[in-house]
Amino acid sequence: MDKRFYQRIVRAAAASLLLAGATAAVAAGAVEEAQTLMAQGQYDQALKKVEGQLKSSPQDAEARFMRGLILVKLNRGPEAIKMFADLTRDYPQLPEPYNNLAVLYAQQGDYEKARDALEAALATHPSYATAHENLGDIYAALAGAAYNRALTLDQSNQTVRSKLSLIGQLDHPGSGSSSAVASTSTVTGAPAALPPPASVPPASTVPTPAASLDGGTVQNVTSVVNAWAAAWSAKDVSAYFATYSPTFIPEGSVTRGTWEAQRRERISRATRISVKALSPQVERVAGDRVAVTFTQDYESDSFSDKVSKTLELQQAGASWLIVREYTR
Repeated sequence: MDKRFYQRIVRAAAASLLLAGATAAVAAGAVEEAQTLMAQGQYDQALKKVEGQLKSSPQDAEARFMRGLILVKLNRGPEAIKMFADLTRDYPQLPEPYNNLAVLYAQQGDYEKARDALEAALATHPSYATAHENLGDIYAALAGAAYNRALTLDQSNQTVRSKLSLIGQLDHPGSGSSSAVASTSTVTGAPAALPPPASVPPASTVPTPAASLDGGTVQNVTSVVNAWAAAWSAKDVSAYFATYSPTFIPEGSVTRGTWEAQRRERISRATRISVKALSPQVERVAGDRVAVTFTQDYESDSFSDKVSKTLELQQAGASWLIVREYTR
């Protein structure tokens, strides 16, 4: 796994799309200079160049993407995660920022978030080979973690040892294939590697199955999701934010205050918005917590798409509030 996440940076097929809404003519010079500096290993100078561009054009998508790549080279992972997470919210139709988020999450050992990010990339571009390969590595890492836990509980299980050995054989220098952070440049290199499955610490406890849901709970939770969609469609930001719990933490290490400011700006910017939560499926994930997965049908005066969205809600008295939100 770690070898396969180490060597190659892929030229993004959607580089031109990253410039949508940006001032391409102005951005090109700064981004190209930053790419040259990066190729020379002058990462600090490259960062200054691209940040200078962002001071005058803070929404320049290509410059933001390049800044994320430079931050990876400088081992400033949390900042890179925030940069790519912001891009996934602003450009949800592009797979490259999702892929890069996945590599960074995996670097931290957060394979579940990495898996979710890669599945979001493939929901937008099912033919994105890099994401498919990285997702295979993530599944192998998750399998290795599960086998390690099983072995911790039963040290004499030779079948588990054999399976773990097979997983380890996937990580060898002669594999000839690797995938890493996607890039709009020709710069070579990649962020730190995925740790092998054996490095994943075993779980201390085995989770118990969650209780089933009753019809009343399903109805109450679904009504909150419908209210969330209706408030978004009506551009009623107060009602929209009221569906979120005070404990809600946005994905991608962005602060709650920054997330609210971004949502408020994007909702108010559109002339018309229509959001529908189609075919919701509700499942309990904890005693007082449920997940609602549905097809989000979004349409505005400038953009439309359909994605698989999951909202996790936690019971708050007689009501339910959103505590987590992610797109696949």
